[in-house]
Parts: sequence; structure tokens; C-alpha cells
Amino acid sequence: MAKPKHKSMRNQPEMYDEIKQSCAFSLTKTAIKKLDTFSKRYRISRSELVEQIARGIIKL
Repeated sequence: MAKPKHKSMRNQPEMYDEIKQSCAFSLTKTAIKKLDTFSKRYRISRSELVEQIARGIIKL
């Protein structure tokens, strides 16, 4: 999914119809490397990768 062509604005939804909320969790180094591999493959950030997996857009 391509990024929008406009400047991001705080508290304004960008790609989805809702505002993203910060979330933190701990992962092993192996899991982080796997996330990095997949995010590079799909050319998106780790955060966006997790978002798309959770939404069922990407199925691994």
C-alpha cells in the first residue's frame, strides 16, 4: 500500500479511517530480524507491517 502524497498531520487519519495509537511490546532479536525482513520485502515500516497483518491485508 503506497503512502499518501500529502503531509502527515497530528491527530488526523492517514491511510485508515481512524487515528493510530502508540503501542509497545517486547520481541526477541530473531523476531525483530524477521519483522525487518518482511517490512523490507513489502517496502513498509515495521509498524505498518504489524497493522496490515492485524487487519488481514497481509497473510504470512
